[in-house]
Amino acid sequence: MRHAALLLLLASCSSLDHEQQQLLASHQRNAKYYFEGGRLEQALDQVDRGLAIDPDDYQLQALRGTVLLRQSGSALSTDHRLLDEATRTLAQVYARRAPARHEPFVLLPYAMALQKQGRRRLGEEVRLRGQASRAPDGAELLQTADERRAEGQKLLLEAKGVLDVLIARGEVLRLAWSHQLQIAQDLGDDLAFVAAANSYLTQAATDQQTVKREVERTLVPAYETEQVQRLRALENEELEVRALLADHHYNRKQHDQALVQLNRVLELDPKRSVDYYNRGRVLMELKRTEEAKADFRKFLATSNLPPSSDKVTLAMKALDQ
Repeated sequence: MRHAALLLLLASCSSLDHEQQQLLASHQRNAKYYFEGGRLEQALDQVDRGLAIDPDDYQLQALRGTVLLRQSGSALSTDHRLLDEATRTLAQVYARRAPARHEPFVLLPYAMALQKQGRRRLGEEVRLRGQASRAPDGAELLQTADERRAEGQKLLLEAKGVLDVLIARGEVLRLAWSHQLQIAQDLGDDLAFVAAANSYLTQAATDQQTVKREVERTLVPAYETEQVQRLRALENEELEVRALLADHHYNRKQHDQALVQLNRVLELDPKRSVDYYNRGRVLMELKRTEEAKADFRKFLATSNLPPSSDKVTLAMKALDQ
């Protein structure tokens, strides 16, 4: 029903004649096509052409904010003009309807924009504290740093609230949980981080099975190649989350849990050198010395790190035991 209502919303523009409606629909299709193909400049051109016909178009306004967000730099960079414009655009779209009535193509990028703004503020806090430590009187800088941290936490919690809407509706769950775990990590909420990571992994397994069935079902070579590439991307995404979760468990001396994650990481990518080191140090903590040494040997044989690296030093020391 929501989808049907949205189609009516997008198609009905009483102030536009038939030719304008057809042209607007063409720009919508083209903008989506270019965006999905990663051709952001062409997508933005089609968006702007469509908005010249209907400046209030819900779909195109949301896509404009999403493209700008994709084009914006890191949250830790110094140029945030595109990020600020993306956030303003998405906030305006978000304000037009109640949160539960928005489509995922509005909710997810808006949450991501808020999250990026939150991380930006946390990065500014770190820089300010560094400046304060070097200043003769850093009290004012420290106060500003506290303000940035409070702003960052507020923005991250707002992003979480938007993602909660998607999760409650069961939409784009893998991506929603992925951003939830990042937010929980930035907020230092250990319980929420682990819960979100596990929920992500559950959904990731479901999504991977769906793609695998498509690979097995299709007889079209081009489509099969596309789905295989999609599966590899999903596995790489899972790998990064598991590596993050393994590091989280290791830092809290939860070595059995860390080992489970690292075993899966190396199953997905046996060439991932650094995780032979990571698994080796976990196995050493578990007193599984010979297995640890085998991993350290694989790490040293495949690593490009210099001999002076702390990781290389630890691995060599372990092998001498």
